[in-house]
Amino acid sequence: MKRTFTIFLLVMLVSVVFMPNSAYSQAYETNQRSKAIHIVYDDSGSMIRSNNVYLDRWGQAKYAMEVFAAMLEERDTMRVYYMSDFDTSVGGNINANPRIVINGSTPATERVSRIHNTVTLSANTPFDPVVKAYNDLTADNADDKWLVVLTDGMFNRLNGEWNYNIDVNGRLFQYASHNDINLILLAIGDDVDLIRLVDSLTPNAGIGYFVDHARNTAEILGKITSICNRIFNRNSLRFGNEARREFNFDLPMIELLVFAQGEEVRINGIRGGGSFNPSGTVNVRYSDVAATNYVNDRNVIISRDLTGVIASFQNIPKGSYSLDVSGAQTVEIYYKPDVNLGIKLFKGNREVRRQDIEEGDYQIRFGIVNERGEFFESELLGNVTYTATVRNDGREFRITNGETVSLTPGDFIVEVKARFLDINTSESTHNLNVSAKLPWVKKYWYIFWPLLILLLILLLYLLLWKPKKRFPKYMKEGRLKIIVERDGGDPVPRHDGLFRKNKETTWLPLCPETGIIIAASEGKLPPLKVKAMKDEFMELINTPDFSGNMDFLISDSPIQEGTKNNKEMRCTAKIKSVHNVNGTIETHTCSFAENRNRGKGKR
Repeated sequence: MKRTFTIFLLVMLVSVVFMPNSAYSQAYETNQRSKAIHIVYDDSGSMIRSNNVYLDRWGQAKYAMEVFAAMLEERDTMRVYYMSDFDTSVGGNINANPRIVINGSTPATERVSRIHNTVTLSANTPFDPVVKAYNDLTADNADDKWLVVLTDGMFNRLNGEWNYNIDVNGRLFQYASHNDINLILLAIGDDVDLIRLVDSLTPNAGIGYFVDHARNTAEILGKITSICNRIFNRNSLRFGNEARREFNFDLPMIELLVFAQGEEVRINGIRGGGSFNPSGTVNVRYSDVAATNYVNDRNVIISRDLTGVIASFQNIPKGSYSLDVSGAQTVEIYYKPDVNLGIKLFKGNREVRRQDIEEGDYQIRFGIVNERGEFFESELLGNVTYTATVRNDGREFRITNGETVSLTPGDFIVEVKARFLDINTSESTHNLNVSAKLPWVKKYWYIFWPLLILLLILLLYLLLWKPKKRFPKYMKEGRLKIIVERDGGDPVPRHDGLFRKNKETTWLPLCPETGIIIAASEGKLPPLKVKAMKDEFMELINTPDFSGNMDFLISDSPIQEGTKNNKEMRCTAKIKSVHNVNGTIETHTCSFAENRNRGKGKR
């Protein structure tokens, strides 16, 4: 029990000595925000036919909505306002509710089907659904709010009345000026009136007002890509080898979204440093029916080349890969990087990793870090900009990267925000405590305390080692001389016994030494198991092996029959055993007395 306790105590003390200093914690949080996306869908007649010319604008807009629905994330909500529901000339209501409400938590195939299977009456182009979508958006509590208008731009009604003089630019600019609303207008078509409208608009990215123009089906994909990247914080990844669909990235990805188009397209997976299968796929496809009042019109143009698959891949390590895809005419990969933002303090050229630091001047560095916590730059993040705020002892001020600040006792907090690719943010907070300047002894305590602990361990070991019971020095390990005497005086060959210590008991404090003695030749006697005592005494601990054996004597005395307790004896006692060998009586005797008398002494 004493030995077990001693080992436990030593292990605990050693673990304290060699316990590493804890580095400061880094809190990484990449932007994962909820989004409210209100889409105004122009299902007016001019999207299908204008000046007796059939157009495929309706299909492009509907296809765009299917892509938006497929790309929703779990916390997102998408509401679709159909213009026909607000057209009072065909029984609509200027305060109508969105026809479709889709939650990102719904399976992607169901989300896309809601859009694909909805068919409405094609009528006029009222501006009222834009007003309603905006008003609903102001009341939403999502982190990010987006108003998207898909139209050919020929608005002709407002407040339920005919109106061809709507100040579209003024209203859209006012909506986008709302602090938390972003507005995107995607103009579809190349009519003169539409181009005139687009030219009159004054978008301003600073307030979140964007305008895109797709003149034909060939341009719609790129515009959809641009809009999706803005809304869903995704960016296009270039192929290193377009023919082989090879690509690489030098930082891990939270998500890769592959959008492949083609009539028989199939996305099989990603191959490279590892093999990754899609975590989910969804098909987006052209619609066959433009509107309820055009069901039997065979002249309606159907954009059959708008067919694709969207596949999602999660948590991909950095590396080189190739896309396993078949039947694709075009392929786009959108990426969402897994960005870690680190904050470090330096005193001179030495990084400070303690949570509790003393007052003084420190250089603060921050930036994107890799998996080893080292600062690095990646072209995939574009131009990264930082804003950093320091709060210390009631003060709050902005700092630049690498700036040296003078810290006073009290709480110390650094908050850094990184903005990359224009549409992504990452935040990190570093909390420390600043103490008053310490005396030099306390200042360098981190050097002295391990030495002190080691000294305490050494003293404890010596204290425990001193009372340890050991065999005398003259009880040397190895051969032990056995004197054999025979009746009849025949020549007696040399015989050797053995003394051996149990190694595990030689170094442990408090634990007495133990060993075995072979006191007769040729295995004529069981080994004597002995344990050291003080004052040159030892105990025979396997006494029952010898009790009642009148031919076994210790200092000429046998062990009484039935004795079970340890037999105490001097270390110089003579151990005798009598044996009948082929009718001849032999007496085997061994003792450590001769070694002692040679002056070896005791411990």
